[in-house]
Amino acid sequence: MADGGSARGMRGYFYALMTDRRHSPADVFLQGALWVLSLVYGAGVRILAGGYKKKFFFPYRADCKVISIGNITVGGTGKTPASLLIAKLLEAQGRRVAVLIRGYGADEYLMLQEELPECAILSGSDRITNARRAFYDFGADTVILDDGFQHWKIHRDLDIVLLDATNPFGNYRLLPRGILREPPQELTRADIIMLTKVDSPAARCDEAYGVIARLGKEHEVVEAVYRPLELYEIALSIHPGAVKSKGGKPVGLRSIHGKRIALMASIGNPGYFRQNLERLGAVVDMEFIFMDHYDYRSSDLYRIERECRAVGIETIVVTKKDAVKIARLALRERLAVPILVLDVAFTIVKNRKVLDEGLSRLYSR
Repeated sequence: MADGGSARGMRGYFYALMTDRRHSPADVFLQGALWVLSLVYGAGVRILAGGYKKKFFFPYRADCKVISIGNITVGGTGKTPASLLIAKLLEAQGRRVAVLIRGYGADEYLMLQEELPECAILSGSDRITNARRAFYDFGADTVILDDGFQHWKIHRDLDIVLLDATNPFGNYRLLPRGILREPPQELTRADIIMLTKVDSPAARCDEAYGVIARLGKEHEVVEAVYRPLELYEIALSIHPGAVKSKGGKPVGLRSIHGKRIALMASIGNPGYFRQNLERLGAVVDMEFIFMDHYDYRSSDLYRIERECRAVGIETIVVTKKDAVKIARLALRERLAVPILVLDVAFTIVKNRKVLDEGLSRLYSR
């Protein structure tokens, strides 16, 4: 079941065109038009990237170390969880870290703020100004650029690029005909490649490694998964902003085993979220999928509650990214159907040494 209004409907339609899931004559005509636009887009990318490579343009060099966490596709590869992981690793080493996000939605900012209370989280499209603020106003010795691989205006000391193993390159076409922001060969710029969601039944690891090996980058790959940690109740309030999404009552991962549940999410790849729930033994009977970064309203929750109760579903499960927004809604009355949050850990499961050595080299220069 899809939600989130006509905007998501149009977005879903064009995503289907970009991923070759539509085949009517009208769709083929539109795909041709998108292909033409992709040629224009690709030319622009090559001109911009080439200008920096050939020293026609010069990137801004921050007064602190800069780590980019990015990707070469649109969609949910896990950049924000990866940024969280890197920030926590560096804070544990005594580094003063700031995270710079573009500010597409409140969810990423709120989640980072909750998870990194001692870290400066700066939101906005002007990354240069925010990099200066991070150093001069907050004393950061390291800046993490969330979604920064295509941000050539800032020099990076370490480029980490994420690939979603379930759909690493789409149909190998550039935007808007495909999902690629850049051609796969641009992975040669990456210092570390993180292949995420490798535990998914839909993972296409062989395909990803085939491309990576042809580029000579196979020794710079780490693999990562989202490992379920806990399920907890979200404490909804009739007062806006009264609670955070963290700290609710833990109910245990086995609490949904064999239980009919509804999934609610506004993330880039809800399919992987569903797979994690099903691996915990849940029976996902209903899905309420919203466009990425969707700002929930209390009316959404009441409507979903009614639909769940109508078919006898007594539990709704959301991601932590969704929970930080839902927890701040002002409700007129309590929900009869509890909302549980699946807490996961972004975990390196293979070649952790590659990441550790990359971070170590960063501070030995």
